[in-house]
Amino acid sequence: MNVKLLEESALRHYEFPITDQKVFLAHAAASPLPRRVSSAMMQYLAVASAEGQWEYLYADIEEETRRYAARLIGAQEEEIAFVSSTSMGLSMVASSISWRKGDNVVIADGDFPSNIYPWLNLQSRGVTVKFIPRHHDGAVTLDDVMNQVDDNTRLVSLSSVNYITGYKIDIPAIGQYLHENGILFCVDAIQSLGAIPIDTIYVDFLAAGAHKWLLGPQGIGILYVKRCNIEKLTPVLAGWKCVQSSKKYLNYDFCLLDSAKCLEPGGINITGIVGLHAALGLLLETGIDEIAGRLAGFRKIMKPALREKGYDLIGPSDDELSSGITSFSSQTLGITNLRQKLDNNGFVVSLRDSLDGRKCIRISPHFYNSADEIALFLAELPYC
Repeated sequence: MNVKLLEESALRHYEFPITDQKVFLAHAAASPLPRRVSSAMMQYLAVASAEGQWEYLYADIEEETRRYAARLIGAQEEEIAFVSSTSMGLSMVASSISWRKGDNVVIADGDFPSNIYPWLNLQSRGVTVKFIPRHHDGAVTLDDVMNQVDDNTRLVSLSSVNYITGYKIDIPAIGQYLHENGILFCVDAIQSLGAIPIDTIYVDFLAAGAHKWLLGPQGIGILYVKRCNIEKLTPVLAGWKCVQSSKKYLNYDFCLLDSAKCLEPGGINITGIVGLHAALGLLLETGIDEIAGRLAGFRKIMKPALREKGYDLIGPSDDELSSGITSFSSQTLGITNLRQKLDNNGFVVSLRDSLDGRKCIRISPHFYNSADEIALFLAELPYC
């Protein structure tokens, strides 16, 4: 998939029909489905309706989707499980670790609740939860992590990108430090996977739903479990598909699979997997490095233009710490009313509360958005 070709030809409008009606800049919330994704799902449903929901109809696609997901994050196929959402993936990790008395978990104040509640839920099991203090720009640095971990820290769980400010954490540096100190590292990657490259060499667990930057459907996501950690987990959910003898129905041999699939107890959302398969195929054809470069190009256009119009940028000033998210506020304009005006005029953006309590507009274009759309959006904004 050639990005330039996608922008300049009818292919962009064919693959993303929403571009005929709207300028969609809210992929950090929920993406529109590319045509190939919705078509793949409808085709599967038509076949399932005509022939039945037999495994042979989707077995190859299921396994290829695991390979696609593994390729996206530099993992192995057996390290990928399918989950219904980021929250489910993180909850599976939190619930499947054998916690010891006195253990603590470190998380960040300012992260999205999906990466908060699975860990707070452990307090009933005697696990202490420690918060990295909130920074107004969403920063979580190695120093922040080092200041919170101690001899009892068992795991640190962080968002790869802050959902409001777009601050991108240094996963390799933080991961290496935790690895050297025998601390597990879990990553909520929903705001980066599909938009920017991610390095999992020092990541133990990673979860991401498909409905944002991955351009996939709701109700499906991936969970990565590093190979060396699979045998350390005791799945909180068990069923016929998580054991080695799953096809020997009367064997009752409770021997778990030696792969991340041990976290899949039963039937999975195959309609979602079919859609995810098509979405991952599109992203891999396009190339994550190319996508990240295109988003960086949009930032270089948007940030100076927003400053010139008098808006307050919310997030990192260093582009190396930025992602696909750009948020802004105003001390003079009503942000809620501005967002409503944008929506009325066909510009889809998100209204959020910043980490210091101000209303802000969050914009999150994807690779198929055009420079013309960015220019139209900026022209729509009044001066402060």
